[in-house]
Amino acid sequence: MNEFYIVTRIFYKGANETHSIQIFSDERQATQRFYNIIAADLADNDVTYQFASICNSNGAQILAPVIYDRRGEPEQ
Repeated sequence: MNEFYIVTRIFYKGANETHSIQIFSDERQATQRFYNIIAADLADNDVTYQFASICNSNGAQILAPVIYDRRGEPEQ
């Protein structure tokens, strides 16, 4: 079986969590999707937390995971 690439996305809009996993046979397409996710979630001011990662079918990270946490400090 040929190697494939896994792109994982998690984001929150307030308390609402959404996630997805996509499989790509082409590393370039997977990398493009990875960066598109990051850009789209950064551009959306309603996204309070975002995570994106990309790994190959052996589990090795292709690029470092990206996390932006804009939830702010918890109230005391």
